[in-house]
Amino acid sequence: MLAQHTPSFDLRLSDQLQRALALCGRHLSDAAPRVRAFLAQFADPPPYGGFKAIPPGARALYAAVLAEGGQDAGAPFLLACLLAAVRASLDGPLLARLPARVRAHQVRQFARMASHDEAFLPYCRLDGDVFLKEFGLATLRLYAGASSVIDPRSGIGRSLLFKGGLPGLPGRALLLARAGGFKPYFEIHVHKLYQDEFNEEGRNECYRCCADLYELHPEVLGMVAGSWFYDPVVTIISPHLAYLRTVPEGGGARALFVSHDEQAAKNATATSEKRRALHAAGQYRPASWTLVWAKRDQLAWSRRPDVLDRK
Repeated sequence: MLAQHTPSFDLRLSDQLQRALALCGRHLSDAAPRVRAFLAQFADPPPYGGFKAIPPGARALYAAVLAEGGQDAGAPFLLACLLAAVRASLDGPLLARLPARVRAHQVRQFARMASHDEAFLPYCRLDGDVFLKEFGLATLRLYAGASSVIDPRSGIGRSLLFKGGLPGLPGRALLLARAGGFKPYFEIHVHKLYQDEFNEEGRNECYRCCADLYELHPEVLGMVAGSWFYDPVVTIISPHLAYLRTVPEGGGARALFVSHDEQAAKNATATSEKRRALHAAGQYRPASWTLVWAKRDQLAWSRRPDVLDRK
């Protein structure tokens, strides 16, 4: 039996699924078949597109639920789909194929999601970031990696080549050519509902998970991530966050400027009075950056004695 996959866990998951189906049943006469039909749309995910890609058939099924019962039906329907996906993944073949490190994190997330009840309903919007990350984990389209979730079907847009202007174009082109191209890459994302391991060791563990996952996904060229905290200025303003950039760079990764934008400003100033004050005073202009870590470099980092000793 997998760690944390216990009879009490199974009972809790079953109870929560039945409660979600009962909520659906107030508005839909055939909730369970519709849940099965919705999940079937995700059975064979495309090689690219990322966790936010929703098959047209799934969208049509969800639209029909909303047309029949509105959000009062739609939210519990998505909750039921999420819980049913967890149960299917626990019984499916892919979980057993995951590297042991990743599988342990995955089951820990399943145990967390098995307790979702009516309190989770406000997050149940088909295109909502929180729901898509939870559903991605539940369907194993996302992998759990300590500090972050890992999307194995992401890529890099060609526009990134030009974000540094013409002087930066040759270096960026060389970086991506050395990595092997524009897709596919592991892309890591912070997840709002699980930040217990958002620290330096949790981040290093995420990188180790990526390294272990290359065996399952040999087609993947490397790891990418995008955020305001890869900006080198953040190392000066918020030195406690420096590891987010310096650790990967010490292993051969490279951070690339993308843009100054509203979302970067919103995220960078959300949790820090110091960053808010500097931004308000015009002394700090948050920016979006992309981190690119080629597979060969990330694998070499994961095999270093100092990294192995901290596992």
